[in-house]
Amino acid sequence: MHRPIAGLFAVLSAVFMVAAPVRAAPDTAPRLVLITLDGMRWQDVFRGPDPILLENSHYTPEDLKEDVKAAWFDVPDRGSALMPFLHEVMGKQGVLWGDLDHGKCMRVANDMWFSYPGYNEILTGRPDNSITSNDKNYNKNVTFFEWLQRRPDFAGKVEVVGTWDVFPYIFNDKRSGVPVNTGFQGRYPTDTLTARLGLAALRQDKPRALFIGFGDTDELAHAGEYDQYLAAANRADDFIRQVWELIQSDPDYRGRTTLIVTTDHGRGNRSDETWREHSSQTYLQMYPDYLSNYTKTGIEGSGEIWFAAIGPGVVSPTVVGGQCLLQSGIAASALTALGLDWRQFDKMAGAPLPQFAR
Repeated sequence: MHRPIAGLFAVLSAVFMVAAPVRAAPDTAPRLVLITLDGMRWQDVFRGPDPILLENSHYTPEDLKEDVKAAWFDVPDRGSALMPFLHEVMGKQGVLWGDLDHGKCMRVANDMWFSYPGYNEILTGRPDNSITSNDKNYNKNVTFFEWLQRRPDFAGKVEVVGTWDVFPYIFNDKRSGVPVNTGFQGRYPTDTLTARLGLAALRQDKPRALFIGFGDTDELAHAGEYDQYLAAANRADDFIRQVWELIQSDPDYRGRTTLIVTTDHGRGNRSDETWREHSSQTYLQMYPDYLSNYTKTGIEGSGEIWFAAIGPGVVSPTVVGGQCLLQSGIAASALTALGLDWRQFDKMAGAPLPQFAR
């Protein structure tokens, strides 16, 4: 009576052992997440809230001043209070660069100092001064995301999500085949949706290269809402924290993913109405009516930027000689972090930033 039953159990056990799914080994290939905060000033990143802009009721409503001060101003380290992940994690475990108060200079190489030229420079490694507007024109230049998409080892593993509806044109999604998700057509979606899309892409699609472009900081600065601009920066910092924690919890990403965070341009470095804007003298000479109420010589400080990075692609957190780093080095830095020879992408692109060079 017992032998047939025992035999049956043995057969069933063998069936279940064969049918049980086998967990695939983690993908060991290097990965990259590139995040941008549109028009986020280095001054606010490193100094925290500007006391004059906080006191100006045109930019910070009276009923909100005390709350803003309590959160990010009446504290020992204002920059760290506003963007804690950037300072306490990326700055200490990786690199945080662009603090001009401490001689850490970084700037754009293009002559325009606004968004489309800035993103083109970040993504191609070259300034292109023929790009003189933010119009929805398909980019004639090839981004390193497009170059990756064409490679067999990256095809279908490259994604873009963003808040700005010009990103499909900057990445030239029609030519490149890179999927670009900018939320709802015809409406500005806000960074909250972009954050959700970015996290969903990491969890579900597991791309090897992901771009996430936030836009609320620039939109709110142009609107003159300084308190909301600061709040958008604080939310973005918290989202970056969530991205990094997700990376560390996923065996496909942990230990092989480099995170880079930067901005496309700066903005006015004075504590007056010019903080709302950004553009170069070259641009204003071409379009003299733009910002004619402010200046005819450009918005000083618009070309000053910053970046942060963390992960295995960061090899040196120090730079010798006080050199000013260039935005055009980000593309080669990203490719170097992916273990690729950036010269195969474009040998005329800017060389990797010193923190990435091998």
